[in-house]
Amino acid sequence: MSQTNPKELEALDKGDLYDLAADLASKEVGAVEKCVEFILADTKGIWHGRARAMMCRRLKHCEIDPKLRQRLVTCITDRLASGRFSEQFRDQLRLAIHLDRKRTFEVAHRCLTGASKEHVRRFAKWVIDHEGRTCGQA
Repeated sequence: MSQTNPKELEALDKGDLYDLAADLASKEVGAVEKCVEFILADTKGIWHGRARAMMCRRLKHCEIDPKLRQRLVTCITDRLASGRFSEQFRDQLRLAIHLDRKRTFEVAHRCLTGASKEHVRRFAKWVIDHEGRTCGQA
């Protein structure tokens, strides 16, 4: 996966991001890698949180390289544990559950009992509440 300059990712607008997410649905070559790169980036532009959520919902239906899966789960669970996440984070958590249930629930359990931030405990509880459900119900 070629690395995009973080400033280039930050500069993406709603139309660019919508097109990128649409490429996932149409199975464009390289779309998975580009979307994963965007999700991993901590950009704060207009519509970036919504685009990240849309991409996460669509990635659940894509073949993702095991190394990229691991990077996604690590990134998302690190965001949960640190409390540094933004709007529509539940879609990222759903993707993490889909990609690696065991690890996602382990991190959530640690956050529920060990996190000092109330919003981290609240989101960890939300994850744990989905533990008995199948991916499609999360």
